[in-house]
Amino acid sequence: MNIRRQKGFTLIEVIVVIAIIGILMAILVPSMLGYVRKSRRTHDMSTGRRIIEDANALMAENEDTFVSFYKESNETKNPQHHKIDPVTSDPYDLYVVAVMNGGPGCTGSYYAWHATEPEYQDFVDAFNDDLGYDTTDTKTKLKIAYKPKGAAKDVNRWFLCYRSDNNDIEIWVGNGGSQSNGLGDPMYRAYPKPAY
Repeated sequence: MNIRRQKGFTLIEVIVVIAIIGILMAILVPSMLGYVRKSRRTHDMSTGRRIIEDANALMAENEDTFVSFYKESNETKNPQHHKIDPVTSDPYDLYVVAVMNGGPGCTGSYYAWHATEPEYQDFVDAFNDDLGYDTTDTKTKLKIAYKPKGAAKDVNRWFLCYRSDNNDIEIWVGNGGSQSNGLGDPMYRAYPKPAY
């Protein structure tokens, strides 16, 4: 009598394979998510560096834009934020020159760079013209890709700033809500020396 051997996998073999796949997924998924977060953070750092390079190039070509950028506001509502340098732990004030939408949930029509004070308007107008930004274009020009862990609010706006202690330009990201007269609040430094 011929006995046919059945071809296929036993239940135990299938369970072992599923267990191995589950273990591999448990190992690989967190590291893959870490790479995705790192690439998003790198994207924002690159965008911040490009913004600073464009601003410096414009100010090198046009002295009036340099004067407008670093002009201190006479108004008390000037968006001035107190920050701590994460490297040296020294306090400094951050002057916000311009803001721009970088994601959903922003209030206002900041589809191009928007001056925070009239003193900065000459720089901002020249900057938008130089880069070709249009205030009526509803598409985000510079998307913010990274969202810090544990952020209480959406990170959806770019902030073009300078430091009070050394006039270095910094790019921050933050929330474009109702804080600071609707301009938003810089929460995390994107470039240089990211602090998020």
